[in-house]
Amino acid sequence: MYRGRCIGHAPVCNEKEHVEVKHNNSTVIIGAGPYGLSVAAHLRANNLPVHVLGKPMEFWQKMPPKMYLKSFWSAVSLSSPKGKYSINEYAALTHTHEQQPIPLPYFLDYCRWFQEHTVPEIDPTYIQSLRQDGQIFQLDLIDGRTLEANNVVVAHIPAYARDLPPTLTSHTQAHTDLSDFSGRHVLVVGRGQSALEYAALLHEVGAFVEVVARGPIIWINRKLYDRGGPARHIFYPPSDVGPPGINWLVSFPLIFRRFSEKTRYMMDRRAIRPAGAQWLRPRVEGQVRLTPNTEIVKATPLGQGLRCELSDGTIREIDHLLLGTGYEARIDKLTFLDPALCQQVREKDDSPLQNAWFESSVPHLYFVGAIAGYTFGPLCRFVVGAGTAAKQISRHIAQSA
Repeated sequence: MYRGRCIGHAPVCNEKEHVEVKHNNSTVIIGAGPYGLSVAAHLRANNLPVHVLGKPMEFWQKMPPKMYLKSFWSAVSLSSPKGKYSINEYAALTHTHEQQPIPLPYFLDYCRWFQEHTVPEIDPTYIQSLRQDGQIFQLDLIDGRTLEANNVVVAHIPAYARDLPPTLTSHTQAHTDLSDFSGRHVLVVGRGQSALEYAALLHEVGAFVEVVARGPIIWINRKLYDRGGPARHIFYPPSDVGPPGINWLVSFPLIFRRFSEKTRYMMDRRAIRPAGAQWLRPRVEGQVRLTPNTEIVKATPLGQGLRCELSDGTIREIDHLLLGTGYEARIDKLTFLDPALCQQVREKDDSPLQNAWFESSVPHLYFVGAIAGYTFGPLCRFVVGAGTAAKQISRHIAQSA
């Protein structure tokens, strides 16, 4: 029987081998991104046993290294008690300075430093299934092990579904190196930061790029921030999510959850409408073809490429269709959830209903990240939202100890 955490590559176990995590008030966190690492940092600081599953920052590691973060410097620190291990602390330690926009490699270096100091032990194994036996959660891992825990935090991003062959269509998240698209005709679908930045990167490696968006292409305008001087912080909170006015309301998730469903929906849609950062605009406008207010109504394989019919009646023959439309955070996409357990989770519009502690209707089962957005708002879709989730969950688990 193998016991304990794995550091580095997980050992290969046969089907009969079993790991039991039977510490009092033990917690398993599924996912090692900003939310998973932040929750783990708070739990470990309170001397609460925690076991983190997943490869650190895996979702972010798959992005092209020439990408930049859309968020401001003040909104990208991971969370640990007393604000330790912030990006400002990392910058001072490495003799670097605040950058805007923030290069993705710099952010990943910071996250690696944060993880090494707060959550040094990570089990880089994927989960196969999560079920509940009485008051204990059991997690079957792909290497044959089984973990048991009193609490489970789901900080996992579901995989993307693809209907066409990956040689013809893929999601932006599937590509780290775009050089293979040089000289090819690529149609990018979407009008948010991801779609527009990938379009710029594709153009810069020599691809022929067109962006098709079902609505207008909008560029974020922060005139009040750029020209406000010291008063800019009145209009823009550090969380940097949403336009002036709404941004202050959504920056406090515990207050946001108290609004009516209709009000939450309206604020959420306004705060996270698809848009590109101003610094990206010169790399897109005049560089790639933009086709707003248009949709793809049909895509058919044609030889080695695709024939796309658009809603404006025109046709495109392309080599590849790249989806930059984001992903749906839905509980039914978490395929590792045991059906019996999933049925116990009360939901609304495919999102779990949660109390102020980020706990679902299943006691001690927590959801964080974008899937918590129905209850806590748009901040959950950004790194900055990890702080509230980590503090609430760690306090709740500590109270249960």
